[in-house]
Amino acid sequence: MLRMIRFELKKIYSNSVVIGSLAVLLLICFLILQAYCFNNLATSTITPDGTKLSGREAITFNQSIANKYVGDFTDDTIARMVVDFSIDYPEEYGEMAENGAVNALIPSSYLYLSMFIPPADYDEVAEDAIAHGISIPDLTEYGLVSIQDYGTAYVDKPLQYGYNDSWAYFFSGFCGSTIAIAFPALIVIVIAISTIFSNEYSTKMAALILTTRYGRNRLIIAKLLAGMIFTTMIIIGLFVLFSIAFGTQYGLAGWDADIQANLQLSFIALNIPLNNLQLIFLGMIIVWIAGISTAAVTALISTIMKSPFSALILAFALYMAPWIIRQILAKDGLYNILLIFPVNAINVHELLLQSNTYQHPWFLLVTVIFLSGIVTFLTSAITYKWFGNSEKI
Repeated sequence: MLRMIRFELKKIYSNSVVIGSLAVLLLICFLILQAYCFNNLATSTITPDGTKLSGREAITFNQSIANKYVGDFTDDTIARMVVDFSIDYPEEYGEMAENGAVNALIPSSYLYLSMFIPPADYDEVAEDAIAHGISIPDLTEYGLVSIQDYGTAYVDKPLQYGYNDSWAYFFSGFCGSTIAIAFPALIVIVIAISTIFSNEYSTKMAALILTTRYGRNRLIIAKLLAGMIFTTMIIIGLFVLFSIAFGTQYGLAGWDADIQANLQLSFIALNIPLNNLQLIFLGMIIVWIAGISTAAVTALISTIMKSPFSALILAFALYMAPWIIRQILAKDGLYNILLIFPVNAINVHELLLQSNTYQHPWFLLVTVIFLSGIVTFLTSAITYKWFGNSEKI
């Protein structure tokens, strides 16, 4: 069986179209790493005396600022941040307090303090709201908006703060809501797996294979396993590449900070206890599961269509359709249901944000994992049966 799997993997990697798609994937990966890892806001900053830092110097400086506040992320911590910010960056603080303007070059720990600094006319806003029967939360003893007013999860246990930049960018670049590597990775999987059975038809090898000793059982299983191994190699390989790049550039600072304290990711109200390290591994697992189910469905299409080109077109269309439909729909009804499809599930950032719309925070994640497993099992079983009986069809 192992020799059969190795042989099937060799056939996948010897396909010129697959080789070309892998080359494009690596290029896209390089561009994404350039944007998220080597050239993002965390790699540029200014010191209190106005000196502009870039690259590793900026990262080290941002980490030194974040380290001052490591520990419980409470209203007291935020107040200390605001005081330090107002002393070290009085001009930038004035602009933030006056009109909410944020200088992107200030240390990353201070970028989101505008969330907690009330507007200059807060008293007037509060009086007007009360006059209209609307309650406005009181400010903290420090004159700031309380973190609890944002619906912070685990308010009975203070969130843990740490350096968050690298983890936010890693997660966003791997499985986030903008340009993330998971999306083209699954397209490469569709391209590769669409030929796994259809090539046997086009080369007239299907009939010969089915007459061999293991053609109706072990060889089909070997092809299915080869497709899953190929998928695993793609996802794990990209994850390792991201880990090396971000680990080299940023180190592991802030790995144990709660994601709810990672304001860049907007998870402040998420009711799932995770730290930054757990978050990126969860993202990798979801992308891998989505990839496996995509490979299984593509393998079924490959054995039904019998033509590599038609199999690729249909598989790609089925992969993209839920994403296209979701872009068209309003954000209600079917909008969330479409998150169970791989092309949408690999946006783990949105998957987590939408989890709060359900009574149980893990419901959506468990549903995606469970349905992906069911789809993988059923489509693999149908593929096994279909190809084994293909000469009768």
